Amino acid sequence: MSAMTLKIIGEKTAVAKIGKNDVVLLPMARYKNLMKRLEDLEDILDSQRSMSEYRAGQGRAFVEYLKERRGKHRVSRSKRQSPR
Repeated sequence: MSAMTLKIIGEKTAVAKIGKNDVVLLPMARYKNLMKRLEDLEDILDSQRSMSEYRAGQGRAFVEYLKERRGKHRVSRSKRQSPR
């Protein structure tokens, strides 16, 4: 059986060493908050990369993408209907 060392590093947060592995223990709400923030940061990074590629001439306008998509998938442009 491997040894376990536990160190409290903050309110309701701990770091454990189980054998050769380090483990962080924290409340589920805090974990979910951290994951949401990580996803938001990844989205920002993707946007920045996309803009850099587009400015460097490596991308294409969204309107061009939509035209291609409509052609490939035979999607027609939706027609607005006036309310009755």
